[in-house]
Amino acid sequence: MSGNANDKEAASAAPFTERLLAPVVWAGGAISTLLILAALGLTTYSVFMRYVIGRPPVWIDDLTGMLLVALVMFGVAEAYRRGNHISIDLLTETLTHRGDILRWIWSDLCVLAFSVVLGLSTWEAIEFAHSFGSFTSGAIEIQSWIPQVPMLVGAILLGLFAIARLIGRVLKELRR
Repeated sequence: MSGNANDKEAASAAPFTERLLAPVVWAGGAISTLLILAALGLTTYSVFMRYVIGRPPVWIDDLTGMLLVALVMFGVAEAYRRGNHISIDLLTETLTHRGDILRWIWSDLCVLAFSVVLGLSTWEAIEFAHSFGSFTSGAIEIQSWIPQVPMLVGAILLGLFAIARLIGRVLKELRR
């Protein structure tokens, strides 16, 4: 969270359920930021080793791929919290207040449904890979369930924040 005055006003206006989860979701975004820097560092190192030293490391592409999945999944809930996701407001600008509320509730329900499907399918994939004892292929050979864990964490964070946002929206409307 930045120190911007608008961010502070928005945070204080957010429902309690969202404020409760915001630090955890923010931490996921911070981890995502660190992973972006790590991927940048690894890519820079790889380019240097390949074109200056002439000895390209074979493991960096695999690790960077795993980092990209992790950085997206750790950052998805923070992007949702901030409203930095893709949206098209061509039709929604004409909605009444009630229509707008229903749109936001529908949107949050869709995010929740997506996170549940993603979480359950990732859990099944992790469980299968763990029980089967499979390993990743390529230069980095680790148990294949390990790189899948960030997907599960991201799905859980996204789902929890969708629930918090839904509760906040419904409670806000009930108080009107």
